[in-house]
Amino acid sequence: MKKIMMLATLIGILLLFVGCIPQQEGAATCDAPYKQIGEKCCMDLNNNEICDSDEQTAEEEQAAATELAKSATMGQFMATYNTNGGYTYTYKEDNYAVSGDTVKKELAEPQKIQLDQAVGTKKTTMPWADAMYFNTAEKTAIGYCEGLSDRNERMCSGYGLWDVEIPITYDSFYVKTPSDWLMEYIGKVPSEVKELYRFEETGQQVTGVVFVEEGKTIMLDIDPITGIVVRATVDENGFVTEYKYTNIKAGAGQVMHEYKNPPVKPELEGDNLPAVTEDLGTEAVVE
Repeated sequence: MKKIMMLATLIGILLLFVGCIPQQEGAATCDAPYKQIGEKCCMDLNNNEICDSDEQTAEEEQAAATELAKSATMGQFMATYNTNGGYTYTYKEDNYAVSGDTVKKELAEPQKIQLDQAVGTKKTTMPWADAMYFNTAEKTAIGYCEGLSDRNERMCSGYGLWDVEIPITYDSFYVKTPSDWLMEYIGKVPSEVKELYRFEETGQQVTGVVFVEEGKTIMLDIDPITGIVVRATVDENGFVTEYKYTNIKAGAGQVMHEYKNPPVKPELEGDNLPAVTEDLGTEAVVE
């Protein structure tokens, strides 16, 4: 009897002790395949003691932050570009100057322009131009025979073209500039951004910005210091076109045609031939 009483007393004390243990607040009972992590039941397929739903949220936040950074890429380059005060560069053999909406193209070889109405003091319908000015906002263009070299100077004056406006077709002579690429892709989210790698042509550090469109991939190599595109590569269904800009210098200043006095005695015969000797009756060349 005493043994029974002692056993009953021991059981009572044990039950009292268990009843005094504080229970965890919010404790959950989880059925497989869920497990308790913290205060909730969740899936943890990789057994890293982090709810899979929490991991997905972190990954989504990281992806969103990456996309936000990409979307700001072109805007950052444009902001850098806008501090340059214009720029100059060479494309193929022609020299260019860009300031605001004005682009000047200095031709390595004078171009003959075919017109409907005669211009110049000698009233020609096929004048020569060695400089072209483009208004990119209004999509208009004017050519001049500015005499950019000594021989061209004599040619321009001798043919009566000095300081004469020569109407030209904008689309026939305009060539895409580095800043055109920036403006075309401003606000667009690149598919990839390759940070600071060495541009093989000059050895300078550039950032590669890749855009993938339907049937076309565009890669812009951009100088992060000036924000100017040094090369644009377009791969359209396997056909690759490359725009390579060289001799880039920031700070073009004002770009406009300036009048200067023509040579006093232009000579077009003997050893002093003009820069271009083709027959004036030939057709104008249009690129």
